[in-house]
Amino acid sequence: MEDRHVPHLLETAHARIRARFPMIDRDALGNPRIYLNTGAGSLTVDTAAEAASEAQGRLNPMPGSILPGERDTAVLHDRVRSLVADFLHAGSAREISFHNSATSAFFSLAFALRGRVKEDANLIVTDLDHMANISPWETVWGELHGREIRRARVREDGTLDIDHLLSLIDARTAVLAVTSASNGLGTLVPLGRITPLVREKAPGCLVAVDAVHHAPHGPIDVAELGCDFLAFSGYKVFGPMLGVLWGKAGLLEELLPYRVETAKNEAPAKFESGMLNNASLASLEAALEYILWLADLAAGPEAFLADRAARFRSAMTAVAEYEKPLTARVLDGLRRLDPQRFQCYGITDPGRVAERVPTFAFEIIGQAASETKKRLWEARGLQIADGNHYSAAVFRHLGRPALCRASFAHYDSAGTADAFLNGLQEALEDPPGNQ
Repeated sequence: MEDRHVPHLLETAHARIRARFPMIDRDALGNPRIYLNTGAGSLTVDTAAEAASEAQGRLNPMPGSILPGERDTAVLHDRVRSLVADFLHAGSAREISFHNSATSAFFSLAFALRGRVKEDANLIVTDLDHMANISPWETVWGELHGREIRRARVREDGTLDIDHLLSLIDARTAVLAVTSASNGLGTLVPLGRITPLVREKAPGCLVAVDAVHHAPHGPIDVAELGCDFLAFSGYKVFGPMLGVLWGKAGLLEELLPYRVETAKNEAPAKFESGMLNNASLASLEAALEYILWLADLAAGPEAFLADRAARFRSAMTAVAEYEKPLTARVLDGLRRLDPQRFQCYGITDPGRVAERVPTFAFEIIGQAASETKKRLWEARGLQIADGNHYSAAVFRHLGRPALCRASFAHYDSAGTADAFLNGLQEALEDPPGNQ
């Protein structure tokens, strides 16, 4: 009997999903496009853009408890912290702080550990991470305080060398900074397996996770990960340019971040320098509520999940499952391209889609990444990224100043993948000299 394709619930609702993203088919100048750059920033969902505009004109700048406007602002702050806590399966809204970016959150965190990292301590970073979770530790603790920084390697297939990582850890390891998904290669890191092994060798080691690239692709549960800190960005989860930092409540109370004298020495406010961006917070709230809307789509008309954290898990699990065949389709197509002229980096086996997200670093051999990007745009309206992507996996592990990167999300489809593959095939069949 012939196998029949059973569509995923998100596939069935795909037209409704794409309709939630006004910029999905055209850029800000009206140019037709196929957006394949979620790794640099996801598309913004309709309600997130609307919420930012509305909040900018309405909300009181400062939260408070007396005037109606300031009470409204305070309620927003509390509401968004609580929503983020459920998104991360965190224990308390007080564990959530907001920052200009995930990069600034990690720099603030690194500084805030003053007094906790002993003179003979070492810190570990990995060559798989975004530099946002490398440079703060190397700068604040390596360059400024002279602590030893150790670097965990990446294997040839683009996965983290876990054996090497564990060999670097000893009783003096104070911090492990690690990603949950590589923004350069798309590799997932099995943190739930790694963290207990780290604790066995270094019980006092703090684990700081960069989940920026993972956040739009699958569920995040800080308790299951066993980490101490975790950051993600609003603009990768269909919302605003905003960094979010989670930390264990007890640790946050002990840390010493940048803080003006008159600010209260209480978490989470002590981690938030200056005024919060109310428009961004309102936008983040709408973006996360969109994910809850996805949960309802994925669950089907008969299912009901009252618990908000469970709904987030349901939605992001559905996203991960939807993206697996999309990833496999792209990898299968890339393997059909001429290996003498094309190379994809990282995990390339379609049978290993559970180990990665749909982010693909590649190059047309002998052609500058910027030229490939230009040609795909001009010929097919394909919008990809070029450069080092702030990725140690590209810049340090591969030693490349620039690579192309195409990155997909749940609003993409088999048609999107095929357009990308056809564009690459055309670029390989028609070298620049033939144009």
